Amino acid sequence: MSRPDRSTARRSRILPVLVLLVLAGVCFDFLMFARRAGASVPASVQTADAVVALTGGSGLRIAAGVDLVAKGRGARLLISGVNPDVTLDDLIALAGGAPETYACCVDIGYRAETTIGNAEETAVWAYEHGYTRLVIVTSDYHMPRSLLLLQRAMPDIELQPYPVRTVVDPTAVLSDFRSFRGVLTEWAKWRVTGLN
Repeated sequence: MSRPDRSTARRSRILPVLVLLVLAGVCFDFLMFARRAGASVPASVQTADAVVALTGGSGLRIAAGVDLVAKGRGARLLISGVNPDVTLDDLIALAGGAPETYACCVDIGYRAETTIGNAEETAVWAYEHGYTRLVIVTSDYHMPRSLLLLQRAMPDIELQPYPVRTVVDPTAVLSDFRSFRGVLTEWAKWRVTGLN
């Protein structure tokens, strides 16, 4: 009788330790994700065929995309995931930029409702135009999952990340609840996407 009792006691001590180790690993992985996102800065962007801005981030992503096109870093800009109720004038008011740039060089994608939708919408647009190199503009914390999904949709197209700091700040996950919640949600989605 004493041996099974000892074995049960040992197991009951090991289980909490294992749970704590798993939780520590999860916390570490999340904090490293936030740290990498917070440290990411736009590389000196080479000229590409075109630029894609994924909507969100209070217009800051769109503003960065418009600026890249205005500077000649890509011939056209796709703004992917725009709400069907949003007009061109609404976008200009939200993100700024010269109306001439929008008139000549901006395509608005209204079909995407998710990041998977962004990837599909972007792939259709890129292949229709024959593009082989794209600059991808999105929030710094949203970039890892976006690149994963975009690359799956367009495995033969070169993607240059252009991360933008938006209203959710990955450097503030320990001090700002909104940033913590936003980055945590994105980290979880990124992890699940990586498993598929």
